[in-house]
Amino acid sequence: MIRYSHHDSYNLWTSVVYLCFSILFFLPFLVLCLYILKKIQIRFENWFWPLTFLTAFCCLIVFYLVSNIILHSFGYFDFFVDADYAGYYFGREALYHLLFVLGTGIYVYVSKEKTRTIKVFKGRKTVTLTIDLVQWIEVEGHYLNFYTKKETYIKRTTLGQLAKQLQPDFIRIHRKYIVNRNEIVAIEKEGRDEFTLLSSGKKLKIGPSYSPISW
Repeated sequence: MIRYSHHDSYNLWTSVVYLCFSILFFLPFLVLCLYILKKIQIRFENWFWPLTFLTAFCCLIVFYLVSNIILHSFGYFDFFVDADYAGYYFGREALYHLLFVLGTGIYVYVSKEKTRTIKVFKGRKTVTLTIDLVQWIEVEGHYLNFYTKKETYIKRTTLGQLAKQLQPDFIRIHRKYIVNRNEIVAIEKEGRDEFTLLSSGKKLKIGPSYSPISW
């Protein structure tokens, strides 16, 4: 506004509209990016930063196209994709938006929950078990068995209550089982039955009321 206000063709209202699009209209995109990056953090932790950059660039392109269409519908542009607006947006605003999205990525990365643990029993000994080490949990009577690669632990609680506590890292696939999402490598079908195949080679049946599962 300071730079162009002395021009005869300058319109303050146009600057206000562009500013609103640049800041306010981009906020829903930031919220969407936050949701996507949290999912990436859970599912593709080792690829978090490459996928964050990819998400950021996709967000810029989508925002540019959507804002073109909206501004065109209000009569600001003669065409759906305006060349002058492309120069304006990618000349300066895109950099700010890119920094906003990457800032969202940093927030997701540093706000990752601390490693969760749970008190279980090995025989009569109380053990603090890191949840990430558990491959699956199975009901056995009034107890739950916690299976890791090397050991099995037990705890007296209900599977339904524990499944809620361990979301979204664990998913319930059966009235008797909840499994670690990161341990699932495939879903296999045998006749009418479906099974989850874990990284250890273990197969666990998916209950009809829990199918299909999202992993």
